[in-house]
Amino acid sequence: MPKKTAAKGEAATPLSPLDVLGIDEVCDRLVGGESQTAIAQSAGVHVATLCRWLAADPQRSARAREARLASAASFADLAAQKLEDARDPFELAKARELASHFRWKASKANPREYGEKLEIDQKTTMTDLTEEQLDAKLARLLEAGREA
Repeated sequence: MPKKTAAKGEAATPLSPLDVLGIDEVCDRLVGGESQTAIAQSAGVHVATLCRWLAADPQRSARAREARLASAASFADLAAQKLEDARDPFELAKARELASHFRWKASKANPREYGEKLEIDQKTTMTDLTEEQLDAKLARLLEAGREA
């Protein structure tokens, strides 16, 4: 395991495999669509170790979060590429399944951009109530809450 250069009088501490790999490489691989599990396996560590390593430094954590958001574009591109590359009916069926999976992964990596769009329909009626009417309404609501 590589050693950090120690200052005079300090003991050298070994670098972790993730420190050797570096946050730039981890982020590049995340953006490319590689999973954290695959990255951890290639570094010879458990995925939980990778997660702790990312979380231990706020800058690393923020960069990894941004890389995961950017990875959604890779998944969307992979979905389109699989569909374009299909040549026969069997390949097309498989490509559709893979494309669906990649679109799902994109929606989880970046829900704001690739997630399902929700439509909310709400009606609100505002009325002017007197102080006495407000007090009566509040008393009814409190009573209903006690009975429940």
